Amino acid sequence: MTTILIAILFFSVIIMIHELGHFLVAKATGIYAEEFSIGMGPRLLKISGKETEFSLRLLPIGGYVRFLGEDEDSDDPKAFNNAKVWKRFLVVVSGPIMNLLLAVLLFCIAFLSFGVYEADMPVIHEVIEGYPAAQAGLQSGDHIIKIGEIDLTNKEDPEAVESIRNFIVDNGPKPFTVTVQRNNETISYDVMPSLNEEDDRWQLGFYFQQSIRKVDLFEAIAMSVTQTFRIIGMMFVILKDLIFAGQGLGDVMGPVGIVSEIGRAAQAGIQQLLNLGIIITINLGIINLIPFPALDGGRLILLIIEGLRGKPLDRNKEGIFNLIGFALLMILMIVVTYKDILKI
Repeated sequence: MTTILIAILFFSVIIMIHELGHFLVAKATGIYAEEFSIGMGPRLLKISGKETEFSLRLLPIGGYVRFLGEDEDSDDPKAFNNAKVWKRFLVVVSGPIMNLLLAVLLFCIAFLSFGVYEADMPVIHEVIEGYPAAQAGLQSGDHIIKIGEIDLTNKEDPEAVESIRNFIVDNGPKPFTVTVQRNNETISYDVMPSLNEEDDRWQLGFYFQQSIRKVDLFEAIAMSVTQTFRIIGMMFVILKDLIFAGQGLGDVMGPVGIVSEIGRAAQAGIQQLLNLGIIITINLGIINLIPFPALDGGRLILLIIEGLRGKPLDRNKEGIFNLIGFALLMILMIVVTYKDILKI
């Protein structure tokens, strides 16, 4: 029960950060927020602020900030519909941006708390049974001196390990030769890489010897930004495959599945929890930018059209557009949640 509560709280915090982005930028641009809600469904708790009502609702499957004049016309000068297009654009895009900033923060916490794992030399630490490396005959302690046509005999080369990783990924499904030093003997093995379907990367199935290096704040920030953009790039590739090829449909998770995964990560330790939190918050930010009705991306498209036209869109048509999108999202949520429950 404690693990479930931690998972729900963790997921709710990620959602809250997203909604906080909308809320803070709205306050900064003079737009009136009527309600800030964490969760959906029946209200459990209400706190009345100076202008905004803060709510906690029963179902931890999302959240929202409700602005005056967001879905209906209002004569109030602080209403959402009366704000300039650029102000509304900033309010809408700020939610996903906050998710990406949260990812950078979580990366920083992880790097500063646990350091950075680095492979000092291309020496195999562990060979996984059943994978190509083990099947070919590679062993723990082997020092890789050549892979394909890449010569790695220079033991001081700091890029040797990265060169090996890049070669395996770029080489794809083609067989190649790995030459190692073992007990002062040079041995060559022919290997055929296998495909890791989880991240669509080619692999041999071994780990390098690694050490942990502590980093300072500025290096942690730089690495966090780099890693966040790297994952964003991977997310776009995954989304492209999902939308245009239907790949990965069986792996799509809803709130129940996410909470379950967070619970497992919490049991594994804080580092695993931070890593999963990074993936979830980047996912939430990127998915919300998809130009689909009722998502932030759909609202951004409507605002861009309004800006180009130079006049507001028909409120009724806009409302129908968002209503249809919301209904489709709810249907998808029900289907995915049902699948999540069956997997538990």
